[in-house]
Amino acid sequence: MKEKMTSHPYQTKTYDVDEEKGIVTVAVNGIGVLDSQGDMSMPGSFTKTLQENIGRMKWLYNHNTHEDIGVPISGEEKDNNLLMTGKLYDTQLSREILNKYKVNAELGHTLEHSIGVQAIKRDEKDKRKVLEWRMFEYSTLSFLGANPETYLVDLKCAKREDVENAVTYISRLMQEKGFSDETLCNYEKNMQLLLKALKGGNIVTCPHCGTQFDYDDQPEVGMSEQILEIAANYARWIADGVVAERMAELEPEIRAQVTALIDQVYSISKESVFTEKSLEDFMSYVRCPYCWSKVYKSNTLMEEESEPVSPKASEPSEDDTRTEEDEDVEETTDKPTEENADGQEDEEEDKDKNGAATKGTSFDLKALNECFKQV
Repeated sequence: MKEKMTSHPYQTKTYDVDEEKGIVTVAVNGIGVLDSQGDMSMPGSFTKTLQENIGRMKWLYNHNTHEDIGVPISGEEKDNNLLMTGKLYDTQLSREILNKYKVNAELGHTLEHSIGVQAIKRDEKDKRKVLEWRMFEYSTLSFLGANPETYLVDLKCAKREDVENAVTYISRLMQEKGFSDETLCNYEKNMQLLLKALKGGNIVTCPHCGTQFDYDDQPEVGMSEQILEIAANYARWIADGVVAERMAELEPEIRAQVTALIDQVYSISKESVFTEKSLEDFMSYVRCPYCWSKVYKSNTLMEEESEPVSPKASEPSEDDTRTEEDEDVEETTDKPTEENADGQEDEEEDKDKNGAATKGTSFDLKALNECFKQV
C-alpha cells in the first residue's frame, strides 16, 4: 500500500542566517527521533531524495503551496538533524520571515519547521523506523497564528517570565525594517495586550480559536445572584450531609439551574472549591470577539503567582531581640554616608511602582514601554 504524504513538525535551532544574501540554514527534522507522527527517520533516510529531488523541492510557509517563500539550495544529514539551506525570495513575506530568523537567532530562540514527505521504505521489524523518505517540501511555521488576533498560541496560561520573553521578542521584531503596516499593526495590538497582562490586566485566551483579549473590554454575562448563592452553599450542605434534603426543597426550575452549575464547575475546575467568588469566575463569561465562543475568567493568560509567606507572628524577628547596645550602634551606622548616598538613590530608582526590585534583571518593563512608544 502506497503511503500518503504527511507533514512532520520539528523545533530546533537556526544554524546560520546570512541577512545580506537572504540565505538561511535550519534543521527541519531529527534523525533517530520519534516524532509526533510516530515515525523515526533513520540515518541515510534522506540521502536519495536529496540527491534526486532537491531541484524540485519547495520552501513554503505553513505548507501553503500559494506561499512559496524561497528556493532550497542544499540539504544534508548532520549532527542527528536534517539541515536544509535555502535562499529566500525578495518579497514582502520573505523579508518579514528573514527578520524573524535574524531576531530569533540573536535571542537564542527558534522558529518551528515541518517537512512534507512520503515514506518509501520502512524497517520490516519496526514499522516506525523509516529507511527512505521522498521529500517534497519543507515549511517555516508561523510564529503568529492564522488568526491575526492570536499572537502566541502556545501561551494558553503562561508564567510572568514567559510573557516577559514574548514582550522582548515582539519589541525586538518591531525594531526591524521591512514589516508591512498590517504586520506592525498586529504586533502593536499584541504588545499592548502583553503589557496589560504584565500590569495586572485580566487578559484571557479563547480556548477555541486562541484569540487573546481583555476580558474587561467585553460585556459580561453572569448567572443570577440567587443561583450563585444556592450553589455557594453546596459545600456546606455536603459537610452537613443534607444535600438531597436541601435540593429537594428547591423549585424544579431553580434546582435544574443549580445542578447544571455544579456539574459545570466539576467539569472545568481541578479543585472543587464552591464559593460564590469561584462560581462567579466559572460561570460569568464574555463572548470571544473573534469566534463568539464563551470565554471564562478562568481562561486568564497569566498564571497567578503565589503570595510570599510572611514570618509567623510567634517567631521573634531580629528587630524584636535587639539590645540597647545594638540600637546605639545602629544610630551611628544606619545613616548613609556621602560615598553610598548616590548608590542608595540609584537603588531606589531601580524599584518599580509596586516596590519590586528590578536591578540586575534582563527585563525592564518601563524601558520597553518607552521603546514601544518610539516605534
